[in-house]
Amino acid sequence: MDVFALLAEPVRYRIVEILATGEHTSGQLADVLHHEFNVGWPAVSEHLTKMLKSGFVVRRVEGPSRIYRLAPTAMDQLDGRVERLHELWDARYGWPYRRDPLSPHLLTTPRRPNRGRGQRGHSERPIVFDVTEDNDLWQWFGD
Repeated sequence: MDVFALLAEPVRYRIVEILATGEHTSGQLADVLHHEFNVGWPAVSEHLTKMLKSGFVVRRVEGPSRIYRLAPTAMDQLDGRVERLHELWDARYGWPYRRDPLSPHLLTTPRRPNRGRGQRGHSERPIVFDVTEDNDLWQWFGD
């Protein structure tokens, strides 16, 4: 699962925040998430399972407890995606002095002429209102 898709869910993002402070049992995580998000144990278990399958968290068993922590590669996965965004940001067009790849002079296919669409109501003749003193403007409104 993509790191951003994984963290797009607020409950999973909060799990990562909690696990960033250290190891926690599934019961501790469920208590915090129930208090903050009003989610039950089955939902927390489902989120933890998705995070386990994606390799973002690691689980170890100690007796009846399941202890979770962030995987050593979790932050590397996130850093890799953020670094890619930084590369795209630095290579964006228009800054510094890059050309827009969609500008009209760089398009390979020539644009077709308008052929009259969107020209309704347009006329070549200018509209002129000739108002002089001897014209009675109120004649159009009737008596």
